[in-house]
Amino acid sequence: MTGGPTSGDPGEMSGERSDEISDEESRSAMRAFLQRSEVRLSTVHRVGQALLGGSALILLLPLFIRDGFPRMTTLLISSYDAHQQWAVIVGIAVAAVLSVVLPVVAIFLLVSDLLGFYFTSNTFGAPGAGPGHPARTVFNPRFIIPGLGFNDDELNATTRPLLDEGREDEWTKALLVPRNLDDGGWRDRFDTRVFEIWGTVIPEGLAGDDERLRQSFRLAGLNHDRTLAHDVARTEALLAKHVLTIRVAVLRYTKALLLLITTTVAILAASGFVEQAMNDDPSGGRFLGGFPYRYSFLVALVYVAWAPFAARSVTAPLRMIQRHTPGVGEYQDVYLDKRTTQFESATVATTLVVLVGAISALVVAGWEAGGALGLTIGIALSIVGAALWLVALRGYRVGPRQTLIAVQLLLRGREAPAPSTVLAAARRPIPPTESPTEADR
Repeated sequence: MTGGPTSGDPGEMSGERSDEISDEESRSAMRAFLQRSEVRLSTVHRVGQALLGGSALILLLPLFIRDGFPRMTTLLISSYDAHQQWAVIVGIAVAAVLSVVLPVVAIFLLVSDLLGFYFTSNTFGAPGAGPGHPARTVFNPRFIIPGLGFNDDELNATTRPLLDEGREDEWTKALLVPRNLDDGGWRDRFDTRVFEIWGTVIPEGLAGDDERLRQSFRLAGLNHDRTLAHDVARTEALLAKHVLTIRVAVLRYTKALLLLITTTVAILAASGFVEQAMNDDPSGGRFLGGFPYRYSFLVALVYVAWAPFAARSVTAPLRMIQRHTPGVGEYQDVYLDKRTTQFESATVATTLVVLVGAISALVVAGWEAGGALGLTIGIALSIVGAALWLVALRGYRVGPRQTLIAVQLLLRGREAPAPSTVLAAARRPIPPTESPTEADR
């Protein structure tokens, strides 16, 4: 059975109707399908355009936290210079750095998804990379929507010469290839480019203009064997690729947006406490005796609260989708698709690291600031923060091993899931077993 968007035997699905459809009716239906596809592609690209503009959200981060980094640096440096507790310094430093890195990574991955949405490899007729190299498919990125050419099977004996005449028009060809040799070296650059990509040797001067025109169409992804049926088949695949990539990009965008909001609020709160400490300091914010532990306690508390909210931010979009589509399975089923939940799993692991560091700083700062009472309050708030983190992950069904694999793949720039050993075992042929004999029975 050939691949495609449908399954089963076409004759069985259409019944007797397939014998009644004329060639002209079939071609009219294909043209109508291409028109509907153009509308749908336009809609999907408008969504992609909105996400491309939304990826500029990262530019808002410095606007909202322009005082955050100087304030947190003041806290850490003054604590270090005063030889204060390492647990407080390291805990707050880890929490502050990771809480900012996560939204940046999310936007970076969103840009990567959008590049996968807008671009593909120009593989149409792309063998070889030079005459001395072995034949192989050459990677050459191009826009996902290829150039548009008229279908050869839509021409007849009258219209074909007219189209050929139009294609030979010098002003039409000049859109891609300069009309004369006074081209500022364009032909030499283009010929060198094509030779280095595909090993194609183009004749010098005007004699090679037809080949330059053909190679220009080739770079635009325009295939020479254009038929109406081939256009339909490629459009089916093009729509499928768009839907698959925009799905991941939209989910990534919503997670990045919620994570950015949570992080911005946390940094504003933490820097506000540091600024208050600077105002209260007798030395004018130089903290000659070290940073006050009571304010370190409050800053650590901010990041203890950030961890459960951040974990909930990245798991919330899929929860919302499942809530709006009831009766289609359980929420936990989404974790079977590790590709969809890869960033989510890595973020949960990061929030756990932030939570542990912030709790350590909270407990130690509480002891240093208020003795036994401060220690008790710090432990109580730490328990509350840990409990909130667990509540935020209610329904989260990713084990430690899968979480670590997600982090590892993300750091390597790879998409989940990792190759499955269970799948490899299932693919192995089952050895035939001998049928039991009468004696064995």
